[in-house]
This record gives sequence, structure tokens and C-alpha cells, in this order.
Amino acid sequence: MPRWDYSKLADFLETHLPAYALRLIRQVEQVSHSRGFKLYLVGGGAREVMRAFVRQTSPEDLQYFVLDLDFAVEGDAVALAEAAAHAHGGDLVRNLPFLTAKWITPNGYAVDFSTCRREAYPVPGSLPEVLGTADIYEDLLRRDFTVNSLAVSLSRDDFGSLLDPLGGVGDVFTKTLRILHEASFFDDPTRITRAIRYCTRLNYRMDHQTALALQQGIEESYFDLVSPERIRYELECIFSENYWFGMIWFAHTSGILSSIHPAWRQLPTTSGQDAEVLELGIRNQGELLEQEMIPSWLVRLSWSLLSVPPDLLGSLLDRIGMHRRLARSMLEARRKYEEVKARMNHPGFCPSRIYRVCKEYSRKTLLFIVFNSYLDRDTEPLRRNLLKHLRDLSPRRAVLQGQRLVNLGLPPGPLIEKAQEELWWLKIDGKLPDQNTVERAAREIVQRYLSQPMI
Repeated sequence: MPRWDYSKLADFLETHLPAYALRLIRQVEQVSHSRGFKLYLVGGGAREVMRAFVRQTSPEDLQYFVLDLDFAVEGDAVALAEAAAHAHGGDLVRNLPFLTAKWITPNGYAVDFSTCRREAYPVPGSLPEVLGTADIYEDLLRRDFTVNSLAVSLSRDDFGSLLDPLGGVGDVFTKTLRILHEASFFDDPTRITRAIRYCTRLNYRMDHQTALALQQGIEESYFDLVSPERIRYELECIFSENYWFGMIWFAHTSGILSSIHPAWRQLPTTSGQDAEVLELGIRNQGELLEQEMIPSWLVRLSWSLLSVPPDLLGSLLDRIGMHRRLARSMLEARRKYEEVKARMNHPGFCPSRIYRVCKEYSRKTLLFIVFNSYLDRDTEPLRRNLLKHLRDLSPRRAVLQGQRLVNLGLPPGPLIEKAQEELWWLKIDGKLPDQNTVERAAREIVQRYLSQPMI
């Protein structure tokens, strides 16, 4: 294994880090120094810095790299974050029980602060209990993997000094993922999904002990110890990754998905190309997803659950802590898929027909049907019709105000709503090009309603 000259790490930081990262580090270090705190770069940020250092990555290649700035503080991390936000602006999110804070800088960059601390897991699978503050070495020993148990000092008196008590740099070099102790996955089973994310994203492999411990965790159903909310968060992390399909395939083939819920025994496809088609749809409909407040990761999750029988899907969504409103839409999309497909998978429908059918279903249900349909052949007309409805036809806009209909003789009540609906059908079909035709159509509708018996 090569021997690296760590004395050059300080120069590497000064000359290679992206300008925004170095600027933030200096801002925080200045506040930290004024308070007598020791400041360290830890977690993913330290791991990626060391990965770039051992590879001698060029400054040009790192210029636009988004560095995870995760600071560990020998001192009061929350107070340091407050002082940084006060000095430079931005917002602050505190998590006082865990002695941590997140500073959202004025340009939207998130910086994490954590007080060096000792932790224990009184109940396996639950969140850890903070036992008190500690020095940086004790803090590193509580972490998940050796590659995340690195720290680089950012304090001015020893800037660039590396702390690596568990040989994490060697594992970075060999691309090895190694837990710190045999009970790691038992203490926190969510480390299992984290291991899959790291192995897939970073092209790491687990060492023998870690692989055995992970398999033991699956066979002994460690995920039964984890709350639905924490499982949902781990799935959100997976489905938010660029390599999400590789990660979820890894989770499937290793038995993790069925360990989370026995109904999740397979994925709807073995082809990464199918996932790429879904990704293209997500990119094309990004504005619509944002409008409906449905994050992309949720679309990918719904798509990945298509192999789960609909009668078991509800219990699975409960197990992974899905919010009731979203779970209801996802479940309804599965139950109503064939019905909507039979009614809407046809070309040449006029807008009013599309609208009248689609208004019977919630918008979120239809949106999940759109993305689920990418795995179904010859469903382009279905997607085109549903997207036409979601983008252009719904919700209905008032073509003529209700008071104007009253002025034309229609009595207040449900007929106003009915008349406005008919006017909207005519409008979206292109039959009301100007206000004169609107008035003419409204008079005809009013006269027709008034001529009907028992109004």
C-alpha cells in the first residue's frame, strides 16, 4: 500500500478545495477560533477530501465538486452554528437533544455542525442516546464505517492534520467498506441500507466481516427493530440517489426489501433501461411534479412497488411510514390503473371527454398512474391524455362568472355550477373563441335549463 505524505494535506486543502468550500471553512474557523473551539471536517466531506488527496485529483476536477461540509466541534456546536449564521446570514435548524445544528447559508448551501459526543444504543434499532460530550477521537469511534471515521483539523494551529484512528484512509484507497464492530448493524439496522448506498455510489466492496454481519442482519430481521419513519427516510435516501436503481436492485437481491416487508419480494423489472425511461419521464414532467408537491423519489418508489399485489400494498406502505394522503393516492393508482387505462388509453379524444373522465379521480392518483404506466407497453395515449388533463384542463377555470348567469335568469344554486361546467367543456374544445360566443352559449344553456321541468 502506498505511503502518503500527510504533511502536504494542508497545502492540498488550500490549493484544491472549491472556492466556495474554502470560503465557508474560513468563515466558520474564524468564529470557532474566537470561541476557543477545535474544528474538524468529518463524515462524507472528510472521506471525499481524502479520496481526492490519495488520488491527487487536480484542482480543475474539484472546482465544481459539491463537498459535504460536516463539522465536528470540540465545544458547543450549536452555539458555533448560531454565531456563524449571525455573522454571515442564513437560517438555522437546531437539534438540541443531539447537540447538532444545520446552517443554511444565504445562497442555500447546508452546513452541518455536531458537538463531539459519546452515544449508546439502549434499544437496538432506535435512535442513539447522547451520553455527553467527548473529544474528537471518541466521536470518531461512534460512527458507522471506517471511511466515515476520519477527521481533518480545520483549526489554524494544526490546519490539515489528519485523524484516522481506525485506518479509514487505507479503506478509502482500497474502496473497502468496513464496520467498526460486529454489533454495528444490530445497534442501527439503517446502516445496512447506508452500506448499500455507499457500495453502489462509490463502487466500494464490503470486507468479509461486514458482509457477514449484513447478511446476519437480514436473516435475523433486524429491520423489525426499526420504526416506519426511519425506514421511510432510508428509502427516501436511496431513491434520491443518481444510482437509485442499482441500489434498490442490490437491496432486492440481498434480501433487504423482503426483510422490510415480505410482500416486497421482487422488483417490477430487471432492466436498467426501464429505469432510464422512467427517469426521462420524471425530467420531462419535473414542473408538474413540483406543482403537485410530489418529489421525484416518491415516483421512483411507487414504480418500484408495482410488483407488490394491490391487496398487500397498503400494509407495506404503512410499514415504511408513508404519509396517509400519499399512501392513499399510490394505492388508488394501483387499484384504478386498469380502469383508467381502459377508459383513457385511446388517441383522438376531445379535451372535454378527457376532462370529464379524469375529473372522477384525484390529480395525484392520475399522476402516479402516468409514471406507473411506463412499464406497460403501448400506453402512450394514456399518458398523453392524463398529462393533457393535469397540465391544461384541470382545475376548471371560470369561463363566465356565476353572477352573470344569475343576471341571465338562472336561479342561484346547483344549476350555476352545472352551467359553468358546460361552458368549460365548450371552452377547452375550442368552441368559445371570444366573449361574444361565450355570452351566446351561456344564454342557450340558461334557456335550456329554464325550459326543463322542475327546475
